[in-house]
Amino acid sequence: MRASELLPIPTLRLSRSLLAALLSAAAVAGAAHAASSVTLPSSACTAGDSVFDGDFDRDSAPTDASHGSGGAYPGNATRALHIANLGSGTQTYYVYVPGSYDPARSLPLLLALDGVAPLASAGQYATDVRDAWITAAEAGGFIVAAPVGHALGYTSKGEPYVSWSVPPTNGPNDYDLFAAVRADLESAYNIERTRVYGWGFSAGGHVMHDLGVHDYSHAFNATTMAAYAVSGGDLAALACAGMSGLQCREVLAAVPRKIPVDIHIGYYDPNNGAAKSDHMHFLDESWLDAQTIFFTEFNGGHIYTAAQLSDTWAHLCANAVVP
Repeated sequence: MRASELLPIPTLRLSRSLLAALLSAAAVAGAAHAASSVTLPSSACTAGDSVFDGDFDRDSAPTDASHGSGGAYPGNATRALHIANLGSGTQTYYVYVPGSYDPARSLPLLLALDGVAPLASAGQYATDVRDAWITAAEAGGFIVAAPVGHALGYTSKGEPYVSWSVPPTNGPNDYDLFAAVRADLESAYNIERTRVYGWGFSAGGHVMHDLGVHDYSHAFNATTMAAYAVSGGDLAALACAGMSGLQCREVLAAVPRKIPVDIHIGYYDPNNGAAKSDHMHFLDESWLDAQTIFFTEFNGGHIYTAAQLSDTWAHLCANAVVP
């Protein structure tokens, strides 16, 4: 797949390390109300109603179906939202609904975030991400949503690009967009809210780490996401920006549950060293290899492939969360 140029997310108006410290303290204070992780059988990873086969019946499988209706299916769909003061005020995002979708049965949802995109190609980058997930979505029976970012920046050559606007900001940011995407899809489709996942590439990976280890978003965080994955991203770029390794581990220690995390990184990716450090940070804070933290290196650079996304789904899919 296309490799995105890694560019910094725009400067924030408030110290991320200070805000992270405040949120970590709040997370520790609320740890008694942490969400519960649930491990599903392998049948949950394929399309069809097999999650309830055998001994794992409807009484033991967590479910919180949204019972939404009216959305187009199956296949690709383009949907629009309206958030005042975010971009033009109209936000487009791209959806894939697998052929196995039946409105009577709730399906998992995966939020997919691309990296930095040239301004003129922002929509194409989002559809590329959506399309790259189709094979996995068909086999696994889940819905994919790929929004477009709203942070405008410029390369060293003066070329405009789009990335993700993140908190803290004055006014709405893309984390508000992610929440609106989830709410819109829960209204339009039957979404299984115990199985909401996230994945991000490059700058999108930085953002996904940020969502997973902080409580910036009520819709995507360690309490509401079953698991998340990162390709070519790292903690230090955003979630642990400006922090020492010890401070970053303190952030992880305050996460209200050991949310399962998948990391894919190329041997020649400029972020390879940082991703390896992230892996060790998670292990140091009691995530378990091949159980709650999956680390995969591959022969390549700053890229992702459809085959890797299928591998990622295999690491995410058996996880559910009950708030």
